[in-house]
Amino acid sequence: MKSTEKQFPFYRKYVGIDTYFKIVGEKEFIEIKKVGKQFVKHHIVATQFPEMQLIKDMIDCYEGRWETITAKDLDDLI
Repeated sequence: MKSTEKQFPFYRKYVGIDTYFKIVGEKEFIEIKKVGKQFVKHHIVATQFPEMQLIKDMIDCYEGRWETITAKDLDDLI
């Protein structure tokens, strides 16, 4: 039997923008945004459908808005 369970975390980046994501679960992610020369982290727990859909879209790289990165890519930045 093939497992359909997702293996978290996933790492994503907005295409063309210095905003990065560590998706830690189906309802939780960390956003790391470059502001000037610093990085600002926001921990988001999805409680409403639009937030949950955003996470699904990030995982699927929906409409090419996100690109897949690695944990090392993110660690090298911060």
